[in-house]
Amino acid sequence: MRKDSPYADLTLRGSSETLTDQGWRYGVELGARLTSGDGRRGLARPGLTGPDVSGRPVAGLLTGLSGEAALDDASARLIADQAQIYLQTAWVKLRAGLGDTAAELEASDPLHVFRLTRAQGAVFDLSGLNIADTGLTLADAAPTVSVQSRRIVGLRFAASFAPDSDPCAQACHPAGPEVLRADLGSIWSVAASFDRRAPSTGVRWSASLGFETAQAQGPVAGLFGDPWLMRGELVRQAGDLTLSLSGLTGSDGYQDAEYDSIGFGLAYEQGDWLYGAELGYGQSDLVSTETASVLLGASRLVGANGLLGLGVMSVRESAAGMDRDSVQVLVETGLRF
Repeated sequence: MRKDSPYADLTLRGSSETLTDQGWRYGVELGARLTSGDGRRGLARPGLTGPDVSGRPVAGLLTGLSGEAALDDASARLIADQAQIYLQTAWVKLRAGLGDTAAELEASDPLHVFRLTRAQGAVFDLSGLNIADTGLTLADAAPTVSVQSRRIVGLRFAASFAPDSDPCAQACHPAGPEVLRADLGSIWSVAASFDRRAPSTGVRWSASLGFETAQAQGPVAGLFGDPWLMRGELVRQAGDLTLSLSGLTGSDGYQDAEYDSIGFGLAYEQGDWLYGAELGYGQSDLVSTETASVLLGASRLVGANGLLGLGVMSVRESAAGMDRDSVQVLVETGLRF
């Protein structure tokens, strides 16, 4: 089912903080999303040919990809993606509640010409083909406990644990009883990052490396191995030009099916304008598919809170010896308050 109404995504965030006499900070951080889209890397995109057991398709524990078709890709849903308390001392920040894993906390956040549509890791995939995503996690919207150090000489470290996770909380639609997918539990994550600007040149370098692992659980857990992922990012910002490189490799859990993705981005700011070019690549052993994507675009600030962007994106999918191509003209508008 293709969506014939506009794609939209609304994010609301808030926080409250108190400062103690010792200089410690504690508070609460809340966040919610209202989104109407296609489920992105979700289950059951028509055309994929994945494995099946007794006539039932198998879904990847990392990617959510499977060979089952005909699931709704256009429903709106409200997602509580952050609801946590925290305590920040002189050396560490402790968090508990719905929040990010250590790998997500330390991930770099380079400039992108669009927020919703990208060559990899997009909120929406208008082509219905693109599987490139270097920002995958095993713990979407999961109750998580994390500890994060302060940054010293540019370095920072983090670790987190989530007792369980709903694999389809944010990035895919529920598979239903016809799709075989294990539950995820005991999700551990460790990560490190570096962020420093050279005083002599003004060039800013940031990098991160993160690892996540989980245990397959539930009635069909015996079909799966434990999934894992490792991802890294490197960003160089010099004046108005930002270059970024990211990569991810991991296992979907079923017969050690590997998933790999690479992304490259270039962003150039000129006054109120931001110009960008992005490349994305993804391949999945589970569904024997690979995709390559290219995005070119420009966006402009409109007033104090508005954003208007225009671009073009091309995606090619190669699966079962056949190629499928899609080209879209993109128009993105937004408001930030």
